[in-house]
Amino acid sequence: MTSSPPADATARPAAALGALTARALGTCARTPSLLLTPLFTSAFFLVIYEAQLSAVAGTATPGGRYVDLVLPLCLLTTAFTGGATAGQLLVRDLTSGYHARLWLTPVPRWTLLAAPVLAGIAVLTAQAAALTGFGVLLGATPAAGPGALAALVGATVLLGTGFLLLAAAVGLHTGNTAAVGSVTLVFFPLSFFTATFVPRDLLDGWMGTAADLNPLTPPLEALRGLLALDWPEQTPWPGVAVTAVILVLGAVAARLALVRRTRTGV
Repeated sequence: MTSSPPADATARPAAALGALTARALGTCARTPSLLLTPLFTSAFFLVIYEAQLSAVAGTATPGGRYVDLVLPLCLLTTAFTGGATAGQLLVRDLTSGYHARLWLTPVPRWTLLAAPVLAGIAVLTAQAAALTGFGVLLGATPAAGPGALAALVGATVLLGTGFLLLAAAVGLHTGNTAAVGSVTLVFFPLSFFTATFVPRDLLDGWMGTAADLNPLTPPLEALRGLLALDWPEQTPWPGVAVTAVILVLGAVAARLALVRRTRTGV
């Protein structure tokens, strides 16, 4: 399916954005690797971590439920692996020539970037909700009640939006699938240099220092707090600040990539 935006797209950018977003979502639905791989990967690690480490480290976690510690880690992984979706969608359209054809239409240029990002947000929301539901089946129990589960999904999507923008910028700039994958490769190793398998206060020495310096530590701790702490005890602001920085960097990078692509052509 190669649906086209309305002819009067310049006058009605919302209509063009809706058509392009629907097309991007259709591409995701027909491409299991975009839709299911990040979810299945994170769910696999959640099961393995819970099965192998809960007996050893479970007593060190709030409430003794190890899944409460590793579910946020797996959601963090989903945020930056699922965040590659927008970049992959852009690369597909660039290499197929669809982008070049759109460039000859009156479609506002920003919609070409916004549509795959919005589709990625929708996919990431579904992935985060499904993984959170799976975590509940494994025993995850938020101290703040069911509302914390919705907050957990929302926080994951907000963080993942920054990665979506970064991946979109790389995809738009390079038109290369491997380059888009490098966004995940940059952040995935960092997730092992934080409080990956135990609470942060149990780390010391060089690993404790690495966790303190790791930009993924504040968002991870904020996600864990949503499960482990009641609302008055939440301290999410360091995680919010890091998420905001990633969002701003992603937005700036995406804007610069769009300007460059506009000037140089497709």
